[in-house]
Amino acid sequence: MKTTSQVHSLAVFFIAALVIGGTTSTVSAVVPYTITPIDTLGGDRNFANDISDTGFVTGNSRKAGGTQLFPYVWQSGVAEEIPILPDVPTFGRGFGVNSTGIVAGESGNGPSKAFRYDSTTDVIDDIGSLAGGSGGVANDINDAGVIVGAASNGQSVRAFISDGTPGGPLVDLGTPLGTTDSFARAYGISQSGVIAGVARNNSDTTSEPTLWLDDGVGGYTPTTIGSPAGSVFGEAFAATDDGRAVGRYSDPVSSQTRAFFYDGGSSVDLGLLPGETFDNARALDINSAGQIVGYVADFDNAPSFGGAAVLWEGGEIFDLNDLIPSASGWSLLSANGINTHGQIVGFGTLMGQTRAFVLTPIPEPSSIALLASMAIGCCLAVRRRQR
Repeated sequence: MKTTSQVHSLAVFFIAALVIGGTTSTVSAVVPYTITPIDTLGGDRNFANDISDTGFVTGNSRKAGGTQLFPYVWQSGVAEEIPILPDVPTFGRGFGVNSTGIVAGESGNGPSKAFRYDSTTDVIDDIGSLAGGSGGVANDINDAGVIVGAASNGQSVRAFISDGTPGGPLVDLGTPLGTTDSFARAYGISQSGVIAGVARNNSDTTSEPTLWLDDGVGGYTPTTIGSPAGSVFGEAFAATDDGRAVGRYSDPVSSQTRAFFYDGGSSVDLGLLPGETFDNARALDINSAGQIVGYVADFDNAPSFGGAAVLWEGGEIFDLNDLIPSASGWSLLSANGINTHGQIVGFGTLMGQTRAFVLTPIPEPSSIALLASMAIGCCLAVRRRQR
């Protein structure tokens, strides 16, 4: 039986957890965010690409006096440089990070090499290449340590999967077209192994948003999921365990790039910010609660030249600049990743410099009040029993 003091302590603990963490329940889009800048490696700019459920962040950052960008891993206010693989040009990016702090990314760009970096041991490994090719890019990693990305097989760029073993082998995921020279890239993998990317469709007319699903016998089945405009070029950047996905497609009417959401059966256009002139959009990530992040911009793939980081939720679109303190000095340009707690990472400008950020949702006052009233009621019930 709990004593009164134990119940008081329990109540205080739960209230503190909600107020300080703010990440234990589904977050509403109208909830504001705190914003935390991620320190650079001493230079004047950095970018954040992914955030794990435990708060690890990865991206790339410029060092003091340098012009090249280097991969980093960040947690609890500290950014640490990830080493570059030997024998490649001085350059690197971190694209995906899991809950144990293992990062997937690329070192060099001529050609690049796919790497796996363990932040607990400070060990970086080249995970190899496809047979017939050299190098590659590791785009994402899940908590099981499974890595996906893209590499050449000597004929074409192909989507691959890897268990992260140094030196490979990488496994070719195939394409709906089924030929060894058809194009494919894998961009994201869910915790259960649903893979999102782009591949040549089975009619060989264009490359479309594609999901690779476990076939139950040790392989994967590539499936074209299409876009709101049908068979036009598009890419899926992220997927959930239940097969929902987000990405971008080329609108044949406007010739602009638009963001889409795939619900497991069909795709819909996510829309643009009302009252704004931005006419391009990309949806870059989705969490299990269905919150989608990305950007709208004047030019596709260039939010730095006029754009805004956005959140899509419940059929609505929200400018994340409206959900942070108005006097923060930030202009949020792109939201690149979101975890299950609703924390968002991306980049924007702060005092004229391009900087990476972490947004953390502030819990709704009604949620805090409800939890507090439940805790008080529990305390009063114990007191009545004691009397």
